[in-house]
Amino acid sequence: MRELGRKNLCYSLLLAAVLMVLLTGYFIWMLPSLYVSYTEEQNLKAVRTQHQSFMETGTYDHIRVKNPSACVSVRIPFEKACVELTSKRIAVIITAENADTIELMEQIQSLAKKMTPGAWSRMDDQELKKHSLNWQIEEQIRQIQDRLNTIWEKQIRLPFALEVIDLTAEKELYYNESFRIYPLSDQGMIVETTVFDDNNQYTNYLAVEQAADAIVFTVLPVITPQMEEIRPVVMQSIPMLCAVILMLVLIFSQLYSNGIVHPVYKKLEDVNQHLMEENKRQEMFLGASSHQLKTPITAALLLIDGMIGQIGKYKDYEKYLPKVKEQLLSMRRMAEEILSLNQTCSKLKQEPVHLYELIQAQTASYQVAAAARQLKISVEGTKEICIRTDADLLAKIIDNLLANAVAYTPQGGCIRLMLSEQSVTIQNQGMIPADILPHIFEPFVSGEHRSGSHGLGLYIAAYYARMMGADLRIYNREKRVEAILMFAGKRNS
Repeated sequence: MRELGRKNLCYSLLLAAVLMVLLTGYFIWMLPSLYVSYTEEQNLKAVRTQHQSFMETGTYDHIRVKNPSACVSVRIPFEKACVELTSKRIAVIITAENADTIELMEQIQSLAKKMTPGAWSRMDDQELKKHSLNWQIEEQIRQIQDRLNTIWEKQIRLPFALEVIDLTAEKELYYNESFRIYPLSDQGMIVETTVFDDNNQYTNYLAVEQAADAIVFTVLPVITPQMEEIRPVVMQSIPMLCAVILMLVLIFSQLYSNGIVHPVYKKLEDVNQHLMEENKRQEMFLGASSHQLKTPITAALLLIDGMIGQIGKYKDYEKYLPKVKEQLLSMRRMAEEILSLNQTCSKLKQEPVHLYELIQAQTASYQVAAAARQLKISVEGTKEICIRTDADLLAKIIDNLLANAVAYTPQGGCIRLMLSEQSVTIQNQGMIPADILPHIFEPFVSGEHRSGSHGLGLYIAAYYARMMGADLRIYNREKRVEAILMFAGKRNS
């Protein structure tokens, strides 16, 4: 049992180790990648939802914004010299009020028209990849910057000089710039630009859609952590994950052991113990049978040798040949009982048996022997009693008990059989010697000598009773012997 438990524990620990390796590999290599892909899908879905909601309502009220501090929608009307900016926190309308700013707004409107989905759709993939976002419109953007600087100088006089420096060296910090376009509607699209540094992925989504009187831009910048940033967090959770897996595997192993392995092992142990007892019984029984068979064989040989040598009284063949036959018949009966006892009982039948009819059939076979000794046999009980058991084994048990009762009941005595759903009780006059009663179910034990009896009847009856799950007990009552056969599930203490 301990060896089986150790093997079960080893297999459980091996299973835990395999699960730890698989799950650790999944969490380190697969989970971060899945998280990044999921985040990218959610970001694209967010900008699409935010832009479409703004197109329908013109506001961000009751709209969940992915990045409320940076997401903004810009509306540029075609017929008015203004720009409308709307975010979750603030809305701004910039209106041109002089000739310079009006001219600036016209340039912005012209640039916006060139950035409509129709203009983008006419550009092939090679052109987009080569020139990125500035293709064909770079010059116009520069003109707008110059116009804006001129307006700035005219309208606002600063006490200091403003210089803008292009930090081109910083561009080396970023790499893997990518550009994608997703359809938004018949008049709209989403432009996704992505760039990476050593730690993060920076993505800008620009949703562009042309309405009847204006063009609307929605900008959403987001940052997505890279797998290298997520892995340390996952690694910190590995010890707890391994501990939980180990605990679950050990609990399952214990439950499996208690629920399946132990009952099966106990059953096998019981079967093995039964086989050992059966082997021991057969060895003992065969040894005793061999010893018992020597007596009639020796007696028969002595009679035959005396008749062959015509020694003394053995010259009378007609007198002593029947005695030889009697000894041979005794050996044959013993051999038949031994063969019957060692027949397999592994496949017991469970069938309905009418108890009264079976008892009547058994008692009928002993009527001649009972009449010769003036014995009275009576059967008491309800005729409708029906039980489920092996009819052949039950008949053999009743036959052996009746044979004993007929053999040991005094001349002119009575034998009573009392039937119930719980048991069959057989009573006969006479007593079993007190020194023999504790050994009454052992082979070759008999109360007194009877012709043809070898002391196997009660041994066989008790053996068959155990095979069919019943219990056979014999008691000395007042001037009578009582044998009680109690059926399975009906035993009394």
